[in-house]
Amino acid sequence: MVRAANWRIKKYEQKFDPTVVSARFTALKDMAVDQVEVRFSDLASLEETVKTTISDKITNPMEVPQYLNVAREIWKKAQTHTGKVLVSEANIIKAKWVARGLDASIIDLILDLFGLRGVAYYT
Repeated sequence: MVRAANWRIKKYEQKFDPTVVSARFTALKDMAVDQVEVRFSDLASLEETVKTTISDKITNPMEVPQYLNVAREIWKKAQTHTGKVLVSEANIIKAKWVARGLDASIIDLILDLFGLRGVAYYT
């Protein structure tokens, strides 16, 4: 059945009713905060582990934030991918950061933390 344009416009306008939008945010707020608390604590402990793992291996302390970015990117991919797909994504992340000047052996230490030991890097 074909819907008239006026009907579609009215239906679309209802999505932006302030009371409806406010109710949706209120209903989801507690659940969203609970989920993000778990993720943020996991990420914070991961960053702390990465920092302690690479602290004696790096020569330039200014590179620490970049290595943390590597870990965050891999962590983000690990939230949605597993197996060969995660390995491929890790290869892409490693290649990108090595091309930007980071040390491949230090990135391998970060990959070890995710259980991605032996991820192949093709030059």
